[in-house]
Amino acid sequence: MIAITDPRSGATRSTEDLRISGYAMDDKGVASIRVDGVDLLQNELYASERGKALVNFAFTKPNVADGELTMVLEVTDVSGRTTTETYRLILDATPPTVELTNVEPVSGNRLRVEGVARDNIGVSSVRIGGVPLAFTPGPEFSFSVLVDNVEGAQVVAEDGAGNSTAVPLR
Repeated sequence: MIAITDPRSGATRSTEDLRISGYAMDDKGVASIRVDGVDLLQNELYASERGKALVNFAFTKPNVADGELTMVLEVTDVSGRTTTETYRLILDATPPTVELTNVEPVSGNRLRVEGVARDNIGVSSVRIGGVPLAFTPGPEFSFSVLVDNVEGAQVVAEDGAGNSTAVPLR
């Protein structure tokens, strides 16, 4: 069995010396953990781990850019059986953008807020004055909502990697 524990969501905003960690487990013992054909257990840091039932591992991928990173992880047990998993990770160091097209007062000390949030990978959440808007995540989300006119309120857009942008309503 192979499991990646970090980054948890399958998306990260870190693109400099990206660190990926996880564990490999086998009831008979782990003989090798290969990432794109390179056996991590060949490294002296992991020399004492070979043959153990549970092996925690980590590796880095230097100089990666925004987009999808795909790696092939292979774990072989001491009996020679191999499990292969293709691991996909979205790398996103670019925050979303928020464009407010209309902010106007309406009755009852409320504001009509209209605009659009965009992200190169996908907008995952939009909050206005701390109130989350319901929508299906995607590269663009247009909104037109009524909100309470609260001093210091902002529109905050976030992507799946945790990048965020805040734009004041005034």
